[in-house]
Amino acid sequence: MGRPREISPEERAELIRQGYRPIEIWVPDLTHEAFRRQAEEEMRRIAEADAKEDIEDWIEAVGPADWDKP
Repeated sequence: MGRPREISPEERAELIRQGYRPIEIWVPDLTHEAFRRQAEEEMRRIAEADAKEDIEDWIEAVGPADWDKP
């Protein structure tokens, strides 16, 4: 999948007149080795922490009843 078609200056001006503004969104590259290493390290640390403590006790201690309040 390539880049989307670039819009013309006229199309850009029309969109701006309609109240739109251009933005650029950057998302993680899930195939990048550095990202994968970081994600694996974070997953390992989460699994270790989960094995050490009873997560359900922690959830009850922080107050899930408060989560339902608006």
